[in-house]
Amino acid sequence: MLDQQQGFVLTRHWRDTPQGTEVEFWLATDDGPCRVQLPHQTSVAFFPAERHGQVASLLRGERDVELRALDLRDFQQRPVMGLYCWQHQQQLRAERLLRRAGVPVFEADIRPPERYMMERFITAPVRFSGLPDGSGLVRQARMRSAPDYRPRLRLASLDVETNRHGELYSIAVEGCGERQVWVLGPLGAS
Repeated sequence: MLDQQQGFVLTRHWRDTPQGTEVEFWLATDDGPCRVQLPHQTSVAFFPAERHGQVASLLRGERDVELRALDLRDFQQRPVMGLYCWQHQQQLRAERLLRRAGVPVFEADIRPPERYMMERFITAPVRFSGLPDGSGLVRQARMRSAPDYRPRLRLASLDVETNRHGELYSIAVEGCGERQVWVLGPLGAS
């Protein structure tokens, strides 16, 4: 198990797998970039508790879906229930089905990485731990907010020029001590 380290979220990614939704973050740390992967995440959305019977009936044939009573309320102070799905795409399909049937669904548009961060009050600085796998990936990671951490970041600007058909004209990079432009043209042209 990796001891607690500090990092700063640079990017976040997710994908559905047969085992559930995989969520990864790239972090800037004092020791350089680090990729962390969370344990599989379930996706959650909410619906009015008064529609429980209808929702249960509509989703009867769905596997890996759970309807859970929660101690939460919507903006009109009505009790809501959680719709938990093993995969995020499954949740999006369930949302469309429920909305077509006139059932309001809340927060289904929140993607798994943002849900994880939001529920833990994470903005970008984090403390994390997990299992390093030897290839630079930290698996089964746990992250929590570390509001006072700020890494030394370096910045590079990348500019790619194409025409409206996507044909490449040039690529330019500036930053981190580099300033380079590559222009596509005939061989031997100056």
